[in-house]
Amino acid sequence: MTPSTLSTTTPSSRLMTPALTTRATNVDMPSLAPAMCSDATSTTTPLGRLRSAMRNKSYTQMNLFFDAFLIFYSDEHLSEEPSTEERRLEYFSGWDGAGTAAVLSDGGAAVWVSSGDLRRARATLSCAWEVLDGDDVNQPTIPEWIAERLARSGRIGADARLTSVKEWQALSTDLQQIGLQLFHTPTMLDQIWNEELDPARRRPDFSKIVAVLHKPDYTGVTWRDKVSTVRNELRAIGADAMVVTSLDEVAWLLNIRGKDLPYAPLLKAFVIVSTRDVRVYAPPGKLSMPVREALAVYNCFNNNCTRVNDYTNIYSDLRRATESKILIPASGTFQRGASAAIAQSVPQTKRMFLLSPIIYLKAQKNEAESNGMKKAHLRDAVAMCTLLSYLEGRRGSSQSEMSISKTVEVTRETQAGFVGLSMKTRVAFGPNGADPYYVPTILTNRRVFSNSTLIIRSGGQYDEGTTVVTRTLHYGKPSRDETKSYTTVLRSLAALSTLQSPASLPAAHADPVARAPLWAYKQDYPHPTGHGVGAALNRHEDPVVIDYRQDVILHPFREGYYITVEPGWYEGMKFGVQLGNVLEVISKPSGYIGFREATLLPFEPKLIDKNMLTDYEINWLNSYNDRIRKIVGPELQAQGLTDVYYWMSNKTVPIQLPSKIKKLNVNCASSNSFKQVLAIIIFNFVFVIAII
Repeated sequence: MTPSTLSTTTPSSRLMTPALTTRATNVDMPSLAPAMCSDATSTTTPLGRLRSAMRNKSYTQMNLFFDAFLIFYSDEHLSEEPSTEERRLEYFSGWDGAGTAAVLSDGGAAVWVSSGDLRRARATLSCAWEVLDGDDVNQPTIPEWIAERLARSGRIGADARLTSVKEWQALSTDLQQIGLQLFHTPTMLDQIWNEELDPARRRPDFSKIVAVLHKPDYTGVTWRDKVSTVRNELRAIGADAMVVTSLDEVAWLLNIRGKDLPYAPLLKAFVIVSTRDVRVYAPPGKLSMPVREALAVYNCFNNNCTRVNDYTNIYSDLRRATESKILIPASGTFQRGASAAIAQSVPQTKRMFLLSPIIYLKAQKNEAESNGMKKAHLRDAVAMCTLLSYLEGRRGSSQSEMSISKTVEVTRETQAGFVGLSMKTRVAFGPNGADPYYVPTILTNRRVFSNSTLIIRSGGQYDEGTTVVTRTLHYGKPSRDETKSYTTVLRSLAALSTLQSPASLPAAHADPVARAPLWAYKQDYPHPTGHGVGAALNRHEDPVVIDYRQDVILHPFREGYYITVEPGWYEGMKFGVQLGNVLEVISKPSGYIGFREATLLPFEPKLIDKNMLTDYEINWLNSYNDRIRKIVGPELQAQGLTDVYYWMSNKTVPIQLPSKIKKLNVNCASSNSFKQVLAIIIFNFVFVIAII
């Protein structure tokens, strides 16, 4: 998970990364001076150019210099996965994941990442960067790390557009307490990047792909009806307007889709919804003619149309807003709310920090959205069945984690309605599978053999919906430990899939139900069991998260929500097992809710120890396999994938209940006993007749 706080670091005695730490193996040997890091002293790298700019007024745009500068990982909408041209942290540091960096003007640079990314970040970044654990609360915070290296007075620059209100306020307060000031400097990082001369590092162009209408068959509700519902919600809380900053909320509200993010079909835009009008702030040329006509952009003179403005005008327009109370989205489960720059643009007396009402409206899918999700998962099932069948047929040939990742992505592209990936494909073999956050790289890429488990976690974006699925495979004869682990994880998935609970139960409180089979073996996993999934939107969707460690995010399930369930078993440095399905929340009688699988992909029978399953779990598995046969089977045949159809049929053969097998054995034993007695009677009768 992405670090939710900015706390972190290692004590100053451990500033060097493991690769740069030199230890003497003989106490009599003279100590060696640490090697100089050329990247840390270079003035031509992005890091060196940033240090120079911090002392240059033409870059700071102020009559002052900066002693340190913070670099955040995100865009102006605080998206979970920003597009390539928004990855400022990657440009300046080389780290492509989430995190926060601090750069000192006179040497010293550090990046805070989540604990799950720590090993990969340390293997990726150069010696100029100290890599710190952003989830370790026992380590110094960013302000403390800076204070250890600066005097008790100094100036810190940062771009408030790229971090949340909560994070900015926490940083500013902590820095002030140690005599440091935080300044909003929105243009400096972009100016340096735009001046890059090296073609390999040059800033990519912004996407020119225009937004398109999301078909009424997929939305079920017009954008005007959605705006009307949002206005009703605003009136109920006493707000005159709200700023829509999250891109999936913009796309849902206006019934449009785009291609401005790598793993979600979204358009970069802001929206202001007030009781008087709807204002859309989009880059020039991004709204196609059909979109403009649908949004009634032309001749807009009432509150049932939209006014389109330039993307960058959002900040100045908020400063001049005439509404008396403006809702500014607060951080939720996965969404981080509005940026600090958005909040600072609204006059203080007009600010209302609340969760966006769109979160709940968007998460609860209507009939059209649910039908679209089912169709998307059917397309995905065909693609994944084709993939798994193909990989199993090639199990004797040379394959690697990265080659399989590419095959996963290419196979999905064969399906109609495919838009893109919903996440970075993760393939982990053997010991790599023991790391729940593992992503294959050139340095870690493993060959896939038949002596261990292979985890494939991936997802697709289709016109109709979003999918996420995880399966664990084995191309040889699994060991007892591997089958035990796999079966236990399958039981965890079954436990939540078959759960029926009162509708008021918080999602986080359902987590122990899934983890119980693993806890019985003293096993657990560090990530949440599940989260919400959008309908042709983000794969991580508010408001629910299934994680017993959450004591704040206690939203209940609602009918129409789509959630994931993704338990895992990570065995030391040996192997891993993870399974994941998307479930639809359905209503049950008497105010209860239950779940129905949207994902329809077979499990691996040879990894299942049937003796570990109860009758209840076998009935669930047989029912699940029967649905796969009835729903996915006809589609495979319709697409002419006969060999894949037979593969699917072999993987979904019903399991006979142990209780029935036992009863059958008892009946057979009784029948044999009867035959023996009858034979004795006949023998005795014949013997008596013979004597007579």
